[in-house]
Amino acid sequence: MYRNTNDGQTSIYDFILPFGGHLKEDNRWVKLRELIDWEIVDQEYRRNFRNKVTGQEAYPSSVAFGSLYIQRRLDLTDRELVEQIAENPYMQYFIGYKEYRSEKPFDPSLLVTFRKRLPEEVMNRIIERSFIETAGKDDEDKNDKGGGHGSSGDEGSGTDTKEPPNKGTLIIDATCTPADIAFPTDLELCDKARRWTEVILDRYWKLFGSLNGTGEKPRTYREVARRRFLKLNKRRKKSMKKIRKELRYQLGCIRRNLDYIEDYAAEYGLDCLFRVQRERLLTIVVFYDQQKEMLDTKTHHIADRIVSLSQPWVRPIVRGKSKAPTEFGAKISVSVVNGYTFIDRFTFDAYNEGEASEFKRIVELYRKRFGCYPERVLADKIYRSKSNREFCKSHSIRLSGPKLGRPGKDHVSDIRQELKEIGERNAVEGKFGNGKRKLGLALIMAKLQVTAGSMIGMDIFILNMEKLMKQGVSLLSAFLEVCIIRPYPTGRQLTTDVISGCWALV
Repeated sequence: MYRNTNDGQTSIYDFILPFGGHLKEDNRWVKLRELIDWEIVDQEYRRNFRNKVTGQEAYPSSVAFGSLYIQRRLDLTDRELVEQIAENPYMQYFIGYKEYRSEKPFDPSLLVTFRKRLPEEVMNRIIERSFIETAGKDDEDKNDKGGGHGSSGDEGSGTDTKEPPNKGTLIIDATCTPADIAFPTDLELCDKARRWTEVILDRYWKLFGSLNGTGEKPRTYREVARRRFLKLNKRRKKSMKKIRKELRYQLGCIRRNLDYIEDYAAEYGLDCLFRVQRERLLTIVVFYDQQKEMLDTKTHHIADRIVSLSQPWVRPIVRGKSKAPTEFGAKISVSVVNGYTFIDRFTFDAYNEGEASEFKRIVELYRKRFGCYPERVLADKIYRSKSNREFCKSHSIRLSGPKLGRPGKDHVSDIRQELKEIGERNAVEGKFGNGKRKLGLALIMAKLQVTAGSMIGMDIFILNMEKLMKQGVSLLSAFLEVCIIRPYPTGRQLTTDVISGCWALV
């Protein structure tokens, strides 16, 4: 059951402290509490609950969302987060408390439930509803000031007059958010799979004994298989011939154990196994088929390759980077509009972000969000295909990069324009850098697919909130410079209404 117990925004002067006084206005958690639209968060969060009459009452959306925000912003573990909230009155104010409480706000295990109730699709809706209007206003301001660049180069002239004029700049790119798994090797994965089959067989043996009535336990030769694996795996240099020989032996052990398990399952079913054992068994069956096919065909590539038994949804993502040519985790495509980041695609499957269908989908998402096509699209070389150029030309969109063919008469100005756009495109690289260095995008510690999406979505939301706070500080600085540092044009003093109105804009 869910019932929103947060009956409005609590003032810092109404928050009750144990020793009197009140909270400071310039504290970062106080500012964040005022900037976040908690009504949007509550509307999206309450969709997880159908029963609003009976059952145990759930924690409010401000507690769940605010706790996850603090955790991702400060990079805290679940247990450490609970301790920090219990010790910090500003954090308690941020998550919607009315007064300071010295006890722990909730059990650390509830954070997993909070993340499940805020998956990637919910976080994406919260991000769009919270920041699209602000990003769109910035677009209008820049176009009013003449900051937008007119279409040139690959532009077309015959567009539908009913379409609204193109506005704004769309910066797009994709990156991988690595999962917390060990670097996968076929030999080590086979050893783990074989040991899991032995654990499952031990479970069946403990509950039901032997199948044939002889009282003999199925032979797994686990000690021999483990000794052979360690003997080869501990070598610094391993020849491909020895690796293939050991892989064939380990796969033979897995096949024999799976045959035993199939006989047990036919007799007693799978309900007697623990949930994690059933999940591993289903993964191992697919894993064995993949490894056997790659071994027989002498290849290392196969569709939907499993690289982790505990997280079978993780796929290898070939990035071509010098530091890590291949990464293992979720791949996300993002759009940056006036410094605000939006998630365009989230998946654990590898895909080519430069494909025509993917590029068109991202541009159409911009149109859906802001009501018009962008004036410019800043992207790297992988997006500059012939089909993407034709799509941009048909919609009067300028795609960054040099023109095709020989340099024209204005090639010097084109080079300057390209260099300028390269600098502007660094905004999306900066978002990736901040997300991976300051937040947790460099290593997603989640063990579930849904919670991994929640963490990534929260990191993107935090990046946007940091941008919003910086924007507020810059507006305040400009206001102070114009109205206080410089002499007031009319010689009159600022009224209280004018000052409060400017603070409201900030």
